[in-house]
Amino acid sequence: MDSAGNAATAGAARRLRYWRRVRRLTLGLLLVWAVVTLTTVWFARELNAWQAGGFPVGFWLSAQGAILVYLLLIVVYAFVMDRWDAAWRAASPSSPQARADA
Repeated sequence: MDSAGNAATAGAARRLRYWRRVRRLTLGLLLVWAVVTLTTVWFARELNAWQAGGFPVGFWLSAQGAILVYLLLIVVYAFVMDRWDAAWRAASPSSPQARADA
């Protein structure tokens, strides 16, 4: 196999590793989303036995806490993907930065 074939194979392996990382991140965050969404509903009666700021905890988690977790999930995803994409572009042989370094 020539060097172009090796480079193509290495590039394909690199893309596969990248997308596996993206899928793991997405599935992990989706799991957190599902747990937050379903546990507040499933345990609402038990959670409502406690008070937080004058409101039942089950109500507070459903109305406020879950939304804050959802926003946090979006921030985490955007932050991590921004870093991974920047690293991907920097390591890509076709990127302007990689050409300037060569």
